[in-house]
Amino acid sequence: MWRLGLDRRWQAAATACVLVAAAASAQAARASFTSTAGSVSASVTSGSLAAPTSLTATCVSLTSNVTLAWTATASTIATGYHILRSSTSGGPYSLIGTVSGRTTTTYTDTIAALQTQYYVIEASRNNWTSPNSNQAGVHNISLGVCTSA
Repeated sequence: MWRLGLDRRWQAAATACVLVAAAASAQAARASFTSTAGSVSASVTSGSLAAPTSLTATCVSLTSNVTLAWTATASTIATGYHILRSSTSGGPYSLIGTVSGRTTTTYTDTIAALQTQYYVIEASRNNWTSPNSNQAGVHNISLGVCTSA
């Protein structure tokens, strides 16, 4: 821990301090500082959340369900995904669900007949999110019969 001294300079007040920060661009950084006998050492590591890829949306036969499948993000710091949907191509999208685990790569949604829905996926970690995946859409013609949108 650091404290501001009487001479208006920062001084080591304890033996360790950890700083964690996140930026809006889904960049994460961790810095740790250790003070021993008046000297200071530091290390900084960073990572980012890459978008999942290859999103597909497929109707489940004889149901109102749509199965979403994608390729997992390459970012090993991801802890899950946000599932977003819109009735308009290109959004705006609304959060409809979440999936835990970086290697979980499917989600099932339910849509009514004669609806068209567009989906994107974001990788997530705490409050950080990746850019959107590619968009995949379906038009539900009738129970369990869809076309790509």
